[in-house]
Amino acid sequence: MLKFLAKFGKLDRRIVFALLLAAILIPLLFSVKSRFYVDAATRSIYDYVDHIEPNGRPLMISFDYDPQVAAELDPMARAVLRHCFARGVKVVGLSLAPQGDAIGEGIMTKVAEEYGKKNGTDYCYFGYRPGMTIIMLQMGVNVKKALPLDYYQTPYDSLPMMHNIHNYDDIALVLSLAGSTYPYSWIIFAGTKFKVKIAAGQTAVMAPDNYPFLQTGQLVGQLGGMKGGAEYEQLIVEAGYYHKSDIASKAMSAIAYSHLLIILLIILGNIGYFISKKIEQKK
Repeated sequence: MLKFLAKFGKLDRRIVFALLLAAILIPLLFSVKSRFYVDAATRSIYDYVDHIEPNGRPLMISFDYDPQVAAELDPMARAVLRHCFARGVKVVGLSLAPQGDAIGEGIMTKVAEEYGKKNGTDYCYFGYRPGMTIIMLQMGVNVKKALPLDYYQTPYDSLPMMHNIHNYDDIALVLSLAGSTYPYSWIIFAGTKFKVKIAAGQTAVMAPDNYPFLQTGQLVGQLGGMKGGAEYEQLIVEAGYYHKSDIASKAMSAIAYSHLLIILLIILGNIGYFISKKIEQKK
């Protein structure tokens, strides 16, 4: 037994890399069911969306991110949209980041197709709007002036869903998905000035910066990185709004199992090292 443990002190690196590869690929390729602890910030967004009246005031999602952070933020967008469409909550989409324009259109269209939702009636997408803070402030006064045409160049007045939306008073919640500081601007120029509720979906590296806004109630909640997406996926599956976990859950399982493997190998490697030293001393 001691000789077996001593081998871990000099384990071939190629074996370590092979084990690590297996720990990452198996959860991604096969349905390895994992259960995650749901953070209070994630639960807050879920509960808020879950209480939005169906066919009432819409949820506004701003796709304020670029492709380099899409791996973390796309799953959040899909999970929240599935939650909304499954409950009959209408959605308004836009982007304040140039490269978020096509990202938002692709996600909203695909998820809407899953639930048979129609553009203009169940959801609207307005694409990229330059001007950021000007757009945020303008929507507080007149949404139609800020968003005169949708992504497909359809006039605002030709979109049935938008007929009763005049300013932030007619929006239930603004969710900014971003890998940078866009949510701060939403808090200042929309939340503080016009009292609309704001939530954020951020990359893992940005999420800690938002805790002061969570503690003061300036953010309803936050989805933080891949784990935030996985938590939201778990919540909508448990509630029956969607039938299976998506890519964020698989990715988080891969991250969790690979980290566990690394910790295990570090422990075994240290045990093997000290046992090897004792065996050599006896010789």
